[in-house]
Amino acid sequence: MACLVERSRAPLTPSRVTFAEVYALWRAKHFPNLKSESARNSYRNSYRHCYRLHSMVFADIRLAHLDQVIDDVRRDGCGQPTQKKVRSLLEQLYKYALRYDIVTRDYARYLDIDRPKPKYKKKPFTVRQRNKLWRSSDSWDVRFVLMLIMTGCRVGEFRHIKKSDVKLRRRVIVIRHSKTDAGRGRLVPIPKKLMPWYEQAMTRSGDYICGREDGARHSYESFRRLVFDRVMERMGFNHTPHECRHTLASMLDSAEVNRTVIKLILGHSLEGVTERVYTHKSVRELLLAIDRICP
Repeated sequence: MACLVERSRAPLTPSRVTFAEVYALWRAKHFPNLKSESARNSYRNSYRHCYRLHSMVFADIRLAHLDQVIDDVRRDGCGQPTQKKVRSLLEQLYKYALRYDIVTRDYARYLDIDRPKPKYKKKPFTVRQRNKLWRSSDSWDVRFVLMLIMTGCRVGEFRHIKKSDVKLRRRVIVIRHSKTDAGRGRLVPIPKKLMPWYEQAMTRSGDYICGREDGARHSYESFRRLVFDRVMERMGFNHTPHECRHTLASMLDSAEVNRTVIKLILGHSLEGVTERVYTHKSVRELLLAIDRICP
């Protein structure tokens, strides 16, 4: 990698630069600017799907070669989302190659992928289903589902909540781990009704609020399989973890909570100068909003 970076300081010879070398040079420049490790892994996986191009001279690659890469992705059983990520990587590499005169034409812009399939329509938990969860809230797994609903957190955010992130006196949770800039560092209000659970969670083993029995942090797979799916099966529900987030958004909207407050609680980006700069919502307003739907 150091050798390739050093080489990039000198004029590149298009007739000798391979696809793998262009990727390495692009990666050395692009990866340090990525804030998310998941984004880096996504590019790495997309590069692996381009295995038939690795040893080819970049300037010799044509649209037919790129089509073969997408065909390989289809044969591997990957759908439109993976094809889109591979195309995104190819677009980035061609942009880099054009900038440094490695190629004179961008073939990635002509690359066709499958059309996206209709997304599964999210269904919030109904009032009856939420009441059924409340009646069964003696067990921690059901409590975790209700806590997930009432925080509106993504599963990745919820799994990373440490005890030190829960401010009981202020009745808020500091979200430190999120896939978006708007999500990181936000304050999520805790309903009064759930305060005893958070107080008890502080006495459980481990550093995490929703940790496993041994105190370790749940992975997404273990939380989904051992907690969420088991509760859904026991209750006879058919929901995904992300529908907890939709449930809180629906509840806040039905209670006519201010749209900016909803965005702040859910970690959505604010739009417009007024929302981003001039709107300052206090913790008190967030608490009033959550207490309106969970008195």
